[in-house]
Amino acid sequence: MLLTVVAEMMSNAYTRNQAEEKVRYQSFHDGLTGLYNRVYLEKEMERLDTERQLPIGIIMADLNGLKLVNDAFGHTVGDEMLKQAAEILKNSCRREDIIARWGGDEFVIFLPQTTERDAKAICQRIDEKCKITYVKEAPLSLALGAAIKTGPSQDLAAILNEADENMYKHKLAEK
Repeated sequence: MLLTVVAEMMSNAYTRNQAEEKVRYQSFHDGLTGLYNRVYLEKEMERLDTERQLPIGIIMADLNGLKLVNDAFGHTVGDEMLKQAAEILKNSCRREDIIARWGGDEFVIFLPQTTERDAKAICQRIDEKCKITYVKEAPLSLALGAAIKTGPSQDLAAILNEADENMYKHKLAEK
């Protein structure tokens, strides 16, 4: 009887631990893509915004045509397009880069110790992978914008805004 009680207690502790791990994972990850979420990214940006991490790059990415895909093929295909975009971003970046779904169809890549040349190379890899990726008959396309923090006095929020503006310029140029 004692062994039964001990086994049940261990089973309950294991089950509770698994549930806590699941909640912890869900609190920092996007449920659809498995990427980090905005909350996690903002905490990491604050933590890593140090002189030792300079230069720091940020890439903003926006999935082009998601509304059109959702309207033409349905939200399931739109979700698949978001998942494919996430895979492209993961496969184009380095292990130390932090990739997050910023919201909706926007993604942010945080690049510690990254030069402008390195950020452009990552954008190029993303572009190349997008050109060969289709979901249904729809080509996958991401508008990208990058910006680099080179000095400790620069505000990281301003760098993020600059990357966002560059992404919108790219999006307009594509149209």
